[in-house]
Amino acid sequence: MPESIPESLKKYVDHTAPKELRLSAARGLIPLSPNELAHLLYWLTQDEDREIADEAKKSLSEIPEAVISTVLSDVNSPPEVLDYFARTSLEEPGLEKIIVNNSTTDLTISYLAEQTDSQKLLELISNNHQRIVRSSEIVEALSKNPMVSRSTLDSVIDYLSLYLGEDAEIPVRADNISLETKGEDPQVEIEPGSSFLDSAEVNQEFLQESTLEEDDALEVGRENIQIEISNMTVGERIKLAIKGNREARSALVRDPNRIVSRAVLKNPRLTDTEIVLISQSKIVNEDILREISDTRKWSKIYPVKFALVSNPKTPPHISVNLVRHLRDHDLRSIMWSKNLPGVITSAAKNIVNARRDKK
Repeated sequence: MPESIPESLKKYVDHTAPKELRLSAARGLIPLSPNELAHLLYWLTQDEDREIADEAKKSLSEIPEAVISTVLSDVNSPPEVLDYFARTSLEEPGLEKIIVNNSTTDLTISYLAEQTDSQKLLELISNNHQRIVRSSEIVEALSKNPMVSRSTLDSVIDYLSLYLGEDAEIPVRADNISLETKGEDPQVEIEPGSSFLDSAEVNQEFLQESTLEEDDALEVGRENIQIEISNMTVGERIKLAIKGNREARSALVRDPNRIVSRAVLKNPRLTDTEIVLISQSKIVNEDILREISDTRKWSKIYPVKFALVSNPKTPPHISVNLVRHLRDHDLRSIMWSKNLPGVITSAAKNIVNARRDKK
């Protein structure tokens, strides 16, 4: 019998107890507080007797919303009970309460971070900085969820970048922030050693820029960094993406984890030459190409414009907007390309013809 079950409830969960007593408990007929009732029913859903387990599940689903709400908001609610409700068909208000409840485990939050399609819930998760810096599972889950917006990913990356750039403890959003006060942004100090980033060990060789010529440096470092990356944790890859040298940036911008790859664009040592190379890459995620095109300091560079338009991975609407800024000889190479969508080649051809007619 699990140790987390209060003594007052054990007699209803004990498999040696009379079935009639356990069945009455499963039907919610025992006078208990909402928290105790939810806890009891949760454990009875795992009873070996199918009838008892089914009755407990039915009773849990029939608990009035107002009663469940008090359980989800109670910091004394058992984590396993909160996890159970997180994985059932709760509406958004109930999931909000679970997310902001300090008793909810990071594992439960990471499940919601990967599964929910609610932008409100995703923002609530990403704005809990204390959880973000201590849990690689939550960061990994956010990176896997296709519904996570670019702005949400950027807020996570920006905070991790800030955290890595600070030697002193920094204020973060409190874990137990309530729904009523979440706009006030209360401050707490993160405990030393609580971040998964703090324990991330990165080879110093990949933090220092090479003194070799750029192309030679890439050749020397590429094989070593790929081997090391294959054995790195999420925290190590994020730290390296934000602080690493050119070889590290070249490898990590192609990382399948969206937070890792996007973190490369936050690296303060990233050069314009690298941006051109990334814009040419047919391996990087299109989100990376989209962010480059949306960043004025990069998109105004002519070789970047041409690289983006020439790249079949670039979303067509971006290429169409950029193609009008290309020079005539580059437009001609675009209009005859067999690798680009027809909408791009046609746009290039129309621009060439229009410019010719004006002469």
